[in-house]
Amino acid sequence: MKKFLSFLLKVIICVLALYIGVYIGNAILNASNPWDNAEPVELTDVGSPYKFYYSELSDPEKHAYNEILSNVYDLPESIRIPAIDGEQLNRVFTALLCDNPDLFFVGRKCTLSSKMLVTTCSVEYTLTKEEYAEQKALLEKKCAGMIASLTAPDDEWQTELEIHDYIIENCEYKIVESELVYSSAYGAIVNGEAACEGYSKAAKLLFDMVGIESAVVSGSSSTPETEEGPHMWNAVKINGDFYHLDCTWDDPVNENGVPIKTYSYFNVSDDMIADTHSGFSYDFGCTATEANYYEKTGRYFTSYDRSDEKRLAALLAKAIGKQLYCVHV
Repeated sequence: MKKFLSFLLKVIICVLALYIGVYIGNAILNASNPWDNAEPVELTDVGSPYKFYYSELSDPEKHAYNEILSNVYDLPESIRIPAIDGEQLNRVFTALLCDNPDLFFVGRKCTLSSKMLVTTCSVEYTLTKEEYAEQKALLEKKCAGMIASLTAPDDEWQTELEIHDYIIENCEYKIVESELVYSSAYGAIVNGEAACEGYSKAAKLLFDMVGIESAVVSGSSSTPETEEGPHMWNAVKINGDFYHLDCTWDDPVNENGVPIKTYSYFNVSDDMIADTHSGFSYDFGCTATEANYYEKTGRYFTSYDRSDEKRLAALLAKAIGKQLYCVHV
């Protein structure tokens, strides 16, 4: 009987030990991954108000996105995130940079580290804290000045037009692959020099500030004279519909190297842009044409006959008169 009681006691102790071990293990695991049972919630008080690429992530990736975005403005050496792998972190980091153009101080690298069930990431910064504070103030001042100059802040189309024109008139296309400033909103708005990524991020930053939904779109572009290559532009929501907007391609130079402003890529549909742009990183379903520059301003001709001659003549006269007026002034 004593042997049986002793055996029973040992069994009870083993079961209790196993239960306690599992309980402690789960507690440690939950402590190291506090996001496991929590629903990710999109941040509305930090970064861009329009985070389209965030919506494409899995729940663990969204938690990681939120943790990085919540902390990165302090430029910490490392940030604790959920247990994700390197491929997932790459998706998160790409989404962060696409969604939030105010992260102009962040580089291209974000490395993963796991130790004792705790996962962290280290973000590459292109500026020191002091440099970031100084450049942030300069960027905010430039943006505030531009927004203060808007002639009809409640008119989405007019506001978009003026932001488009501001970027084109104040930024010159330039790319230096070793210097990320040319791919940033800061480069386009403050320095006045940027590649396509800088143009599109500058546009998104200003659209964010005036409450117009927009996103950067990456893909490929080409013309009959050029080979296909990587490119970035914008999708902008105007009066309820999304359109493609390419400020870079609306800021070309002529054969003499003189900058000219065009509206060929101002609010175009998927069909309109398909001949030159492809491989969209996000499908916004751009099918509307009402806010296209030429259609909106009555300069879009689907056909031409004698009945259109007066209309065309009036448009040409107006354009010529405006140019002569500008030269005279």
